[in-house]
Amino acid sequence: MLSMAVLLAAAPTAHAESTIAALTDEAFALQAAGDSIGAQAAVDQLPVEHARRTAAVMGDVAQALSFPLTDRVPVGIAPGSVVVVLGFGLLDDGGLRPILVERLEKGLAVAAAYPHMPVVVSGGNPRGGRTEAEAMAAWLIDRGLDPLRIHQESTSVSTATNALQTAELLRIAGLGSGAVLVTSSNHLRRSVADFLTAGITLQAVLAADGAAHGPPSPQELSGIYADARSVAGI
Repeated sequence: MLSMAVLLAAAPTAHAESTIAALTDEAFALQAAGDSIGAQAAVDQLPVEHARRTAAVMGDVAQALSFPLTDRVPVGIAPGSVVVVLGFGLLDDGGLRPILVERLEKGLAVAAAYPHMPVVVSGGNPRGGRTEAEAMAAWLIDRGLDPLRIHQESTSVSTATNALQTAELLRIAGLGSGAVLVTSSNHLRRSVADFLTAGITLQAVLAADGAAHGPPSPQELSGIYADARSVAGI
C-alpha cells in the first residue's frame, strides 16, 4: 500500500494541498506543545520535499531556543561577517524611541570593535518621512560611523521580513551570509529563528538592553514557529 506521503506527492489537487496544510499545522502544533513524537508522525505523512522543509524549520527553531545569547561585544568573529541591527517603530515625527537607541548603541560598539565589518540596519515602516533604516543610518553617521560601511534594508515591516530582506541584501551586495545580530532581549528568540530559517549564519546574538529573558511561554513559542514558517513559506 502506498504511503500517505507518496499519495499526496502524486496528487497535487486541492484536496491534497488541503491535507498537506493540515498535516503541517498539526506537526507544528504538536512540536510547540512538546510532543516531538507526534510531530514526527505528522511530518512522516508529508511529501518528501515538504517534510524536509518542515523539519528544517523545526530544527532552526530548536537551535534558536538554545542559541547562546549575550549583551557583550563578541570576540573572535569570523572575517566576512556583518553586524545587523534590527529596527523598532519610530515616533510619529520620525524620531528614535529609546529601545531603538539601545540597539544602535550596541551595534555601534560591535562596529567599533570590528572596524572592517559592514553594518546592516533593517527596518521599513516610515514615519515622519523616513524609514527606520534611514533613521538608524543617520544616527550612526552622526556618531562617526563611516557611511560607506552602512547598508540600509528599508522595506521590511516585521521580524520575518527583516530576515528575508536582509538575506536578500547580503546576497545582492556580496556580503556573505554570516552576521552578528543585535536586537532586544524579548525579541531575540524569534529573530534568531527567522534569520536562521532565512539562511543567515549567526556568529553571535546580542541583547541591546542586557535584560534576562527566560524560556518562551507556549504562546510565544507558537508565535516563533509561525514566524519561522512564514520565512520558509510553509
